[in-house]
Amino acid sequence: MKKILFLLPFAGLFLSACAHHEPEQLYAPQETPAYPSPEDIARYQENIVLKQHGNDFVSYEYRNVRIDELASLAINYCMDNTDGKKAYLREIVMRENHSKVATFDCIDLQ
Repeated sequence: MKKILFLLPFAGLFLSACAHHEPEQLYAPQETPAYPSPEDIARYQENIVLKQHGNDFVSYEYRNVRIDELASLAINYCMDNTDGKKAYLREIVMRENHSKVATFDCIDLQ
């Protein structure tokens, strides 16, 4: 009887150790490269067209490209052509041929 009472806690520990489950990570952060890959550059050249530009705005027509990828082009345009102003999205217009036109304003909000 003493042996059974003595082994009972060890059996409980053994069963609880076997039942422990490490949950899988649902989201694994991915590192994004600092510069676009050659495949991305080719995709940008095929799918992005500069429609209008001025001293304080730029418009791109695009398809099959995310707006955050397009925003980096607008940011570079505003930094190069204005005195360090930042690009802010004004509007996105859907066209009849399923392309979109995004207009960014180069604004200094200070």
